[in-house]
Amino acid sequence: MERRATFDQVARLYDEVRPGYPEELFDDLVSLSRIAPGGRVIEIGCGTGQATLPLARRGYRIVAVELGGWLAEIARSKLASYPNAEVVVSSFEDWPLEPEAFDLAVAATSFHWIDPSVGYPKVASALRPGGHLALISTAHVHSD
Repeated sequence: MERRATFDQVARLYDEVRPGYPEELFDDLVSLSRIAPGGRVIEIGCGTGQATLPLARRGYRIVAVELGGWLAEIARSKLASYPNAEVVVSSFEDWPLEPEAFDLAVAATSFHWIDPSVGYPKVASALRPGGHLALISTAHVHSD
């Protein structure tokens, strides 16, 4: 099994212990990308929806691609009241993207699992002219 698929084995625990993202991050993402209200977003590796939910609350139409079925199920549960958010179970590499269909591509602590020779060209083809790719990463800090 690929290492990136191991998160699905502990999906509930992952959802309980993984820190979320601050709302200000999404405010900045909207401001910097200049995505219009109701714009289309593709999220790569949504996990349990920790970044998907803040985007859905802002009214964006989202397709979230998630490799793990259990992770996707938790994300779907969180997004149940947002009909414009869809979670697809697939690897990003294998999922068929519509060309120039998205205003924004978001990968919250996930794009490092994608082969860059596949990921970047695929994202570029999926974005509309003027679209943006947002790669969100975190730094883990240990203090004594």
